[in-house]
Amino acid sequence: MNRMKQFNVAKIFIITLIIIGIIFGIMYFYMQEDLSKTLIYDKLANISSIIKDSNQKMIVVHLITIVILLFLSYSIIGMPLILFYLFYECTSLGFLIASFYASFSIKGVIFALIYILISKAIYIICLVYICYIALKITKKLLRVLLLKEQESLYTLLKNLFLKLGIALVVIIIYDLFLYFGANKILSFFLFLLK
Repeated sequence: MNRMKQFNVAKIFIITLIIIGIIFGIMYFYMQEDLSKTLIYDKLANISSIIKDSNQKMIVVHLITIVILLFLSYSIIGMPLILFYLFYECTSLGFLIASFYASFSIKGVIFALIYILISKAIYIICLVYICYIALKITKKLLRVLLLKEQESLYTLLKNLFLKLGIALVVIIIYDLFLYFGANKILSFFLFLLK
């Protein structure tokens, strides 16, 4: 029962962070100066040709980011940085949705949601998973440091490391999908931006 309660607290905290991040991203877009908004509109005007003529090359960026987050998850001071990065990614989602809405109205929001589903969803889910695991690691490390608990620390950290490794493998497979297939799928929905 106690474990279930802890899980729910962590889950509610992460979901709240995601929602606040998305709302902040939407607000941040509308706080932009007119010149910045014009530059965004100009970039979005070319989005169709960008999607048709290029691939999403995120594998190096995602690998570097995830490896850094994995190392940070094993340090207590790294936990705020992991949470901040999740908040940043969610802020970018909110900014993206607001940008497409301002440029293409409701159809733009639909396209933005499709884009997020295809190009961001698995990565964000893995980030949430890493945040959850990192919270568990931080809690255990604090208990060891403050309460001098030694029980099964090695086993727990090893099991959590294996789970983080699985998240890394999922992201690599996902990035290969992004490179070879994401823009091809998105090109079917470009009619929404006309």
